[in-house]
Amino acid sequence: MRTKIAIVSAVTAIPLALSACGSSGDSAAADGTKSIGFISQAPRNDGGFTQFGLAGVNAAIEADKNLKLSSIVDNAANSQEQIQGLESLATKNQIVVADGASFNKAVAVVAPKYPKVRFILVAADLDAYAENVTSVTAAVGYNAIVVGAVASAHSRTKKLGMIAGLEVPSTTAWYHGMVQGAALENPNTKVVETYTGDFNDVGKAKQAAEAMIASGVDSILSDLDSGSRGVYQAAGGATSPTDVYDVFALHCDSSPHIIGSGVVSWSDILKNAVADAAADTLPAGAISYGLGTGALRFEFCPGKGTPEEKALVEKITKDITDGKIVADKGVLLPKPAYHFEQR
Repeated sequence: MRTKIAIVSAVTAIPLALSACGSSGDSAAADGTKSIGFISQAPRNDGGFTQFGLAGVNAAIEADKNLKLSSIVDNAANSQEQIQGLESLATKNQIVVADGASFNKAVAVVAPKYPKVRFILVAADLDAYAENVTSVTAAVGYNAIVVGAVASAHSRTKKLGMIAGLEVPSTTAWYHGMVQGAALENPNTKVVETYTGDFNDVGKAKQAAEAMIASGVDSILSDLDSGSRGVYQAAGGATSPTDVYDVFALHCDSSPHIIGSGVVSWSDILKNAVADAAADTLPAGAISYGLGTGALRFEFCPGKGTPEEKALVEKITKDITDGKIVADKGVLLPKPAYHFEQR
């Protein structure tokens, strides 16, 4: 599960209606206020990635009285809904946040029609440079290397698993990172992957986890939102000890089987990006946040992790930030051909 946070503020949803190009509210209001539109594939209160990103937007607004969140489109699941939602938001806002990797194609279609609107694409890059688009990603593969090493050290069967909703670059990065990290700790450790097709389906997640456990997997990384509850349930019902690792945030109270998490503070990343966009200092192109920024890190749940495992976390993290460990193929998102900044 990606995070559990309280809803920061209430906003009004807008209908998914196609709006005419050229009518964009692309300049600040007379009082200097800049409005922000937010669009996501999942529900805004999904208890996970979407809610985490929305919290970052709200944090930027709380820090700047000249910003306001005017509208949200959530549950934009297919390409038509995403394009229509982006069109509708771009007519009313100076900044539009597209929260999720699946929006890269829709943003590429809509952004050129609204050259004065700043689009922030989260967790994916565009295929080509756009002057009014900045993609912000987290180098989650680095976190996954640490998770893989820890999980391998803690595993009894040396069989690890990763469960995610959709097979997109940001989720496969968790898998490839786990493979690399596990091999660093023990070259004989195996890692398997499963994609349920839904980040929030508890039943599918439980079935996937049960299948893994039946095959001998004793440590599972859950790259899910509310669907993680299914993984916790499967671990709780297993006849043999099964460990769980979360992504993005710690959920130690959710299950006694959780060892730790590859924490990614999307809230901090979005707060930073929105604040820079409001100040007109956000560069176009792509920005990736890594372990050196503090936005990514591995954390154990209280009372979990041996001294040796904690020392392993420190060593792997330091070796990555010092450049001694270079990411294998698939661990990081491919660098775009245009302006790219690794932070």
